[in-house]
Amino acid sequence: MESCRNLGTKIKENSKQLVNKLTPIENLETDFSIYKTKVSHWMDILFQYLGEGLSDNIQTAEEKIKRWADAFGQRSSDMEIPLDHALHFIFESRIVVSQLLEEEFETYSTKADRAITASNRLNLLIDLAARSIVTHYTTFMHNTKKALQHTNRNLDISILELNNIRTALFEGTIFSVTDKNDRIIQVNDHFCELTKYTREELIGQDHGSIFYSGVHTDSFLNHIKKEIKAGRVWNGEICNKAKDGSLYWVDTTIVPFLDPEGVAYQHISIQYDVTEQKKTEEILLKSEKVSLIGDLAAGIAHEIRNPLTSIAGLVQLINESDQEKNTFFKDIILTEINRINFIVSELMVLAKPHAVYFSWFNIVDSIQNIIDLMQPEANLRNVIISFEREKAVPLLYGEKNQLTQVIINMIKNAMEALPDGGEISLAATSVDGHVVLSVKDNGVGMTDEQQKRIGEPFYTTKCNGTGLGLMICFKIIQNHGGAILVDSKLNEGTSFVINLPVHAVATVDPVH
Repeated sequence: MESCRNLGTKIKENSKQLVNKLTPIENLETDFSIYKTKVSHWMDILFQYLGEGLSDNIQTAEEKIKRWADAFGQRSSDMEIPLDHALHFIFESRIVVSQLLEEEFETYSTKADRAITASNRLNLLIDLAARSIVTHYTTFMHNTKKALQHTNRNLDISILELNNIRTALFEGTIFSVTDKNDRIIQVNDHFCELTKYTREELIGQDHGSIFYSGVHTDSFLNHIKKEIKAGRVWNGEICNKAKDGSLYWVDTTIVPFLDPEGVAYQHISIQYDVTEQKKTEEILLKSEKVSLIGDLAAGIAHEIRNPLTSIAGLVQLINESDQEKNTFFKDIILTEINRINFIVSELMVLAKPHAVYFSWFNIVDSIQNIIDLMQPEANLRNVIISFEREKAVPLLYGEKNQLTQVIINMIKNAMEALPDGGEISLAATSVDGHVVLSVKDNGVGMTDEQQKRIGEPFYTTKCNGTGLGLMICFKIIQNHGGAILVDSKLNEGTSFVINLPVHAVATVDPVH
């Protein structure tokens, strides 16, 4: 990660020079220098934020770039800069930064995974900027068109800008237009390449049926339709099926167009292929589960050995002539067997593949089961675990197995922060339609710099850690519409607070 931070610093320090490397727009009727003068300051800021995404916290950089894209989109539309011209500078920034990245890693010997991490971060941030600007322009043009209809103004510029938007969308995204009955009206070449259908095969087809993959729940698909009919923009990840039967994932933004009465008469879909990213996330999730089970093995083996020893001794004491004692011994044996069965069953939840789906469940009961499961390891580490909960904590709508993994990860991390033993305090409360869970320890704590990097892939404070556990936890909670807050002081302890909506609507529907 040190190389990424150095590259990020270099991008920030040379942001103005990078602006000068932006190439002109082809076939531009006016002087390119006029456009460049209007946006050079904005591009300087963008390069600064891209540098922060590598050298500092990527989540902070994402927030800054989204605000930047909203402001830049507003400014560009105010200055009557067409969308394809505005996007030219965004896509050019990708080329300029990629060239700098290539030069940096050719000059200095750097591991491939770090180069990939840096490239993925930059592409993520640049795609975020482009998507935000396209969404802003689309919304802007819709509002402009509606206002013009009400005032009966005839502005040819709106038609011109709509054509520019169409050109930009067709060239830079996976794009489709669908009518109010979900019938496909228009698609671009990128859409055909991804779905492996020809344009003629797609026009007139039901968008939901032709790409139906069977991966998503009916409630998830119905929620999307409901949002579109209500005139609200929807964004999330969808798994579709191509013509050849292969599945692919797309990060999708659906923007409905409304008539003067506020009824959606058609909608556009702007997509980005994230199939490889989803495969990587699945591999990381499985890897972290295997690692978690291995860490629990010592404590579980110790906990199972005790009842087995009791069973073995009681079996030898059974005497056929003393039925009263036999009944007493058998009851103890059955109790010990049930204890072993509980431990093995809880472990199998983590170990075996399962269909993942959202459902209502009692998070308090789940946390108590986790504590029971991890108590043997806590005993070995001389750690005391306490759990405080409100009586009125509501049922939670979410993916039980994934949230269980999050809590286990949090407790494991807390234990490892207590090398000489200590206390871990868990709590569950209900606040304004949200369930708030907390995991606190009085362990070694973290520095401010370590806190800033919490959740980054491959960043860890442990000598044998991978840094993937917390990254997966953050991703799971994000997919549930929640958030994780971290508060830590060196040598005083760490607190993780998880805030979850009671009825989460996932932006990523669970996959089998």
